[in-house]
Amino acid sequence: MKRLFIFGTITIATLSITSCRGNYEATKAAYEKAMEAAVERPTITADTPTDDAITEIQPMVSTSSEAKERTESVKVIDEATIQAYSVVVGSFKQLTNAKGMCERLKDDGYDAFVAQNAHGMYRVIACTFATRNEAVAARKELVNRYPSSYIGNPWLLIQQ
Repeated sequence: MKRLFIFGTITIATLSITSCRGNYEATKAAYEKAMEAAVERPTITADTPTDDAITEIQPMVSTSSEAKERTESVKVIDEATIQAYSVVVGSFKQLTNAKGMCERLKDDGYDAFVAQNAHGMYRVIACTFATRNEAVAARKELVNRYPSSYIGNPWLLIQQ
């Protein structure tokens, strides 16, 4: 009985070792095949910057000089008065996000306020004017002042 137990243990151990070896060989063969098919890495020349090279980052500038315009009726949330033409710098579903952007603009010296349209979107208005020309000029000033910041592409709101 003791011999049978020892023989069984040796047989199980041998099968376990050989089954693992097969997986190892299959894995090794797959690895070697992948290494043969691997693409060579490009060589770095004097013209190619290395990973630690410092490159100059250019700010994003709006390519379109024309302002998008939208006519809609909005209700002012804050203590402010809206005029016929306004420069909108952000539109949000959450009032908290709109208030955050509004506060950043106020810190920068703008008389910004939040208004809500009929669809429930909160518009962050940086400034409001009686004439279209004043609003277009203010929009251009905003684009030049914030070329690559949290203000993406301001647009004109024409109050109904």
